[in-house]
Amino acid sequence: MMTEQRSDTSFRGLGWACSGVLTRRDAENLRRFNVVTLAWAMMFVASTLAIVRFGAKGLTGWALATATLLLGVVAMALYVKFLRAADELLRKIHVEALGLGFGASIVFMLFWRLCERLGAPKLDVVDPVLVMVLFWAAGQYIGLRRYRGESGE
Repeated sequence: MMTEQRSDTSFRGLGWACSGVLTRRDAENLRRFNVVTLAWAMMFVASTLAIVRFGAKGLTGWALATATLLLGVVAMALYVKFLRAADELLRKIHVEALGLGFGASIVFMLFWRLCERLGAPKLDVVDPVLVMVLFWAAGQYIGLRRYRGESGE
């Protein structure tokens, strides 16, 4: 069984995560996911501004919200495709990172809810997403170091 060559240049073009363990196919799948995710984030910001600042309501507002939803669904489908095509090690790194991101965001949301009841400012519903994304990225970095033998363990 032939295996694909690992890509040393995959970290260019929005394919930075786990760049040392990506095959060419993995790098391309991850690049597609990253490009659509960036478009999704930009669409979310643009839609939010259009709705909140410029009063895009009615059909225009719903069209913007639906376009944002569709980009999110496409991004999610591309990430699932990336994970399914990845080898066991890369999949393990990403699934562990997802677990860390999910767990950290749940802990943060419950903690902050208690803080709000103690007088802290209320957070927007999307604010914990930042915690999730940061811990997901940190989990990828930690996993890559661990499985490359750089963690000192």
